[in-house]
Amino acid sequence: MDDIIRTPTEITPKSITNAYNRFMGRVHRLMFLDRAYDTGQVSDEMLPCVSNYCKYISDTKSSYVAGNPPQYTSAEGDEKAESIVDMFRDQTKEEVDQKLVSDASIYGRAFEVCYCDEEGGVLVPKSAAISPLHCFVAYDFTINPDSVFGAVHYEEKDENNTATHYLDVYDKVNITRYKLNSGSFSIIVESRPHGFDRVPIIEYRNNATMRGDFEPIISLQDAINQVLSDRVKDKNRFASAMLMAKGVNFGDDADEVEENMGKIKDLQYVAIPKDADLSYLVKTFDESSVQILMDDIKADLHKISRIPDLSDQAFASNSSGVAIKFKLQGLNNLAQSLIAQFNKGFKRRCKLYSYVLFGSAEAANIASMRIVFRFDIPADIINEANALNTYIQAGILSRRTAMENCPYVEDVAIEEERIIAEKDDDLERSLRSEMDPMANSMSSSEDEDDDEEETD
Repeated sequence: MDDIIRTPTEITPKSITNAYNRFMGRVHRLMFLDRAYDTGQVSDEMLPCVSNYCKYISDTKSSYVAGNPPQYTSAEGDEKAESIVDMFRDQTKEEVDQKLVSDASIYGRAFEVCYCDEEGGVLVPKSAAISPLHCFVAYDFTINPDSVFGAVHYEEKDENNTATHYLDVYDKVNITRYKLNSGSFSIIVESRPHGFDRVPIIEYRNNATMRGDFEPIISLQDAINQVLSDRVKDKNRFASAMLMAKGVNFGDDADEVEENMGKIKDLQYVAIPKDADLSYLVKTFDESSVQILMDDIKADLHKISRIPDLSDQAFASNSSGVAIKFKLQGLNNLAQSLIAQFNKGFKRRCKLYSYVLFGSAEAANIASMRIVFRFDIPADIINEANALNTYIQAGILSRRTAMENCPYVEDVAIEEERIIAEKDDDLERSLRSEMDPMANSMSSSEDEDDDEEETD
């Protein structure tokens, strides 16, 4: 599915209006996904009982990919790249990345807006994650499309609940505010430079088709909601079943029947003729068949979404690291698809930051900068540590790469400094321990010489 907004390279009010209309055509689907994630309601009928697997699938995928905050690395000795990586850490870009991963999982796409903030008279690049409900990017018509402009949508309502729509349009140089009037956009705030050399809005795609992770199981989510709701309704009907009287009359009119039934409820006793019969008119249902149906739907749900059931006893009771990885293979494939798309956006972010900090002539080495995702997967830490050590000893893996893949290391550079400091402390302590016996020996020799002189 080609859900990319295309536009001519020349930006005009007409091209902006056309792109906005394409965006608004997308919003209906995004709002449906937003409701499905929040409530689990996926049909027009508001069912009384739901089991929100949409949220479960999205949260499980997002936690697996970015539950452990991603790490930023650069080539050792590349001061410019290292300064950008340090800026990412100082600004807690991990939170932005986690929001981007979550949005991509829910809506199929996510957006990051880069902007310049003044700190101490110096422009500092920063980032914010904007919901796909309020942001879009328009691309050119080339084979490898590049962004022509990006836009952030705002809506204001007056006291009469009349909505006014605005767009902040970011082209490759400027930012301009437009207002929607009579179906077309016009400029209301003149352009001003945004500080970057390209469109500073980055689109991250969850996969090639830009689909959310729970979209393939929408019909199964609806089926589960229907079964659960019918189950609850049947229970309620059973609890309030209609009493059927055969061969007995509790009154000649409604008032008399109500009075007699009240006495029966209070006394919990009723006398009926010999040939009479009292029974409840209830719907017979097979609880075991309903449970089998539920289990079948849940199994299909996890199979199609490729998200494992973490509460499954067969999953939780197997402690083998290899077996767990096999069960997580589908989830891992989903994660790899997102990461492949995410790396492109990360490189673009690095270029945007590099331009603000160093300009285009002396840009940082973007190729040396990486974002490393550490999947939140159950693992046998001892075996993994032994495997990494074996690779290091065999000379096929560097210590830095091993540290990047260690779940206990949050910042490789800081950890390396700590290791060097500990080695220096150990060396100093060792030298001090060697010097102390020598000092004691020298002191003993001087004391003996003094005793000999006194004796003489």
